[in-house]
Amino acid sequence: MSTSSKQETTSAILLFMAVLLGNAIIFSIVPYISIPGYGFGYSAFQIMLSYCAIATLCMMPWAIKQGLRGLKTTRFKAYGLRALLEYGSFTLSFFSLAYLGDLFTLPMHTALNFITPLLATVIAIMVLKERSHWHTWMALAVGFVGVLVITRPGMIPLSPGVLYVLGAALGFSSCGIVIKLLTRTESSHHIAFYMLSLTTLLALPAGIYHWQWPSAEGWFWLAVIGVIAYLQQIFVAKAISKVPYMVLIPLNFAQLIFATALSYAVYGKVVDIWTLLGASIIVAGTLFNAHRNRKLAEVEAAEAGKAALGATAV
Repeated sequence: MSTSSKQETTSAILLFMAVLLGNAIIFSIVPYISIPGYGFGYSAFQIMLSYCAIATLCMMPWAIKQGLRGLKTTRFKAYGLRALLEYGSFTLSFFSLAYLGDLFTLPMHTALNFITPLLATVIAIMVLKERSHWHTWMALAVGFVGVLVITRPGMIPLSPGVLYVLGAALGFSSCGIVIKLLTRTESSHHIAFYMLSLTTLLALPAGIYHWQWPSAEGWFWLAVIGVIAYLQQIFVAKAISKVPYMVLIPLNFAQLIFATALSYAVYGKVVDIWTLLGASIIVAGTLFNAHRNRKLAEVEAAEAGKAALGATAV
């Protein structure tokens, strides 16, 4: 690997780690401002509206510079679908965080989201008609076992937060497929801008209906969430542009470390062995699936190269 390639990889890893840290920070702030016991009690709908609106404002200088011609697109249906999925997924995720307690912790919330890449692979097979392989279904089964280890049905009462976060994971995985379709014609900045602006429009009705005028401290935390959301959009786009996404997938486990540290620092909660074990099982299934997909892609690329050489020789 050349020096420039190593620098690009290192830069992508640091950017993606910043995105993961941002996720952990957002998901540690949301319970603090949504659970009434902490003195705020803001609705998930209000948090979602603030999240999107503030991030959109951060992107306005770029949008103004582009002008109407620069923002022109023919993919409004795809953008609308992505915004709908993002709105539903984030709102469910924020709702789930209002149930944090002894039976549903921040590390558990993070660990259950690890199922998203596996669900995205299955949806890609069903929607994009990508080839189905045995290892994909095996990895999904392994991931399901990991979910059962984390939630321990029959051993502990099922928290509504678990259902909300699994619903969010399904939505996020579907959203990933739409993003994959959009990247064929759209730039990362366009995808980020339209996602944030359209999701803001979707969040307006329920956000206004459930709005409580924030205190100065409340505005501060809402602003922090919005700014982090904006930076995440930029950082993840840059990271994926530098290296294949397969390189970044193993880093997702770092978010559990961040979430565990923040959970202990903010709420005095520690990660339990079941969450750690279940998360490890899900990540193992995801890595196995990613590794097998990469190997198959290499084989297909080699065969295509041989076929091209044969055709040239003829």
